[in-house]
Amino acid sequence: DNNSTDNTKEAVQPFLKRGDLACKYLFVGRPGKSAALNEAVAQTSGELVGFIDDDEQMDPAWFEVVYREFTADPALDFIGGQCYPNWEAPAPDWFPQAYSGAVAIVLRPERVEFTPEWDEILMGGNAVIRRSTLQKVLPYPEQLGKIGNKILTGEDEVIHHRLLGVGARGVNVPDLVIHHWIPAERLTKSYFRKWAIGGGISIGFMLRERGFSGPSMLCIPRYIIGKAVRSLKVILLPRSQTDRF
Repeated sequence: DNNSTDNTKEAVQPFLKRGDLACKYLFVGRPGKSAALNEAVAQTSGELVGFIDDDEQMDPAWFEVVYREFTADPALDFIGGQCYPNWEAPAPDWFPQAYSGAVAIVLRPERVEFTPEWDEILMGGNAVIRRSTLQKVLPYPEQLGKIGNKILTGEDEVIHHRLLGVGARGVNVPDLVIHHWIPAERLTKSYFRKWAIGGGISIGFMLRERGFSGPSMLCIPRYIIGKAVRSLKVILLPRSQTDRF
């Protein structure tokens, strides 16, 4: 319960009373997803630590897949999987497929190891990390992640790069599946713009943490400026509404 002001505590009470479910209620007063994760992980003791978000449903085979993967490969450090959309309303015509991460859609049907060369990261909405490995890369950066109404991102990417930095071995497992609820209120252009701005701020934090030292202009990496300039071409030329947005 990350400093909520609704009836979260009361909603959890019936689960605490069940004898067939090991459930613990934890209140974290510091706002922010990363703060909640740091406190919650500290309260756990299992060999494997699994992560899902509060607006997701596990596929019925989720635990079986986790058991299968870590039993079959004792040297495995972490796994990630797919996040299927569970739409409240149909996606609008302008919905940019290249930015489906804004609503946490992750479709990766291939089984492949996470490496610096693969342009994908471990997404915290569907991940399992071996505790001994996780302890090497904590804490989650509390400057990043959703904080109140601020849409900041990047906490997953920071942990992903730390994992690779310590030599951890991870695999994308296609049948490790969750279903992510996408409310209609997030299917607006204003939400996507807000997400993009938060993402830009988060990139700055991540580059500083990783000691970026490449060419820059006005303290902005030159490759990001180049990307912005190239994007103008898409806006100015006749393209589809989706491409232009």
